[in-house]
Amino acid sequence: MAVEEAILALRDHWDDVVSRLGPASSQALRDLLEELGGPDHRRAVTAIADLLVEELPPDHSVRRALAQGYLFAPTVADWSALKVSLHALAWPLPDADPGTGGSILADVMARLLRAPALTDDEVQQRGADPADPGLIRLDRPGGGGQWPEFQFTADGGPLPVVRAVNQLLQAASDPVGAADWWLSRNAWLDDQPSFLIGVVPDDYLVRAARAVGAEV
Repeated sequence: MAVEEAILALRDHWDDVVSRLGPASSQALRDLLEELGGPDHRRAVTAIADLLVEELPPDHSVRRALAQGYLFAPTVADWSALKVSLHALAWPLPDADPGTGGSILADVMARLLRAPALTDDEVQQRGADPADPGLIRLDRPGGGGQWPEFQFTADGGPLPVVRAVNQLLQAASDPVGAADWWLSRNAWLDDQPSFLIGVVPDDYLVRAARAVGAEV
């Protein structure tokens, strides 16, 4: 079974899944479903699977289907039809707050900005270029930027594997998405990717990043 096919199980378990996810994760799921079948389809599939594997209990039918699937195995799912069938279930939100989407993004940004990071001066002291498009730069609310520390060796410059993955994740144009990939649990790596640097072969990280659909 393809992981993509496992997502079809949402059609039969929608109410139960939403009740277990809570408002913020449910909204995130709704937003990702809108991307199925579009240009960001593969990234959406990966993000949906990550969200459901992390949030649902191990014995849940949808989570079990995802765990048994193979990432991007051939599938003939009609994503347009799936979205139509789920639309009546998923939209509109019963008690939606118009600012929910912005609140979710703010929560994600706050979490990412709490991760250990370097300042502009500290990046330069490491012998790196703060403007390097292969590095993730996050904007601080009060101005200025910070560079997540996991991107660098303990006492030196950027890690080659991080720069390679960041390019796959298009960190120059989507630094928040790239940082979230590194700093969130990944269903197929079964851990947070930033924790696995130097622990698993670099190629594992590159292949996992490639799976989200970024250009090689």
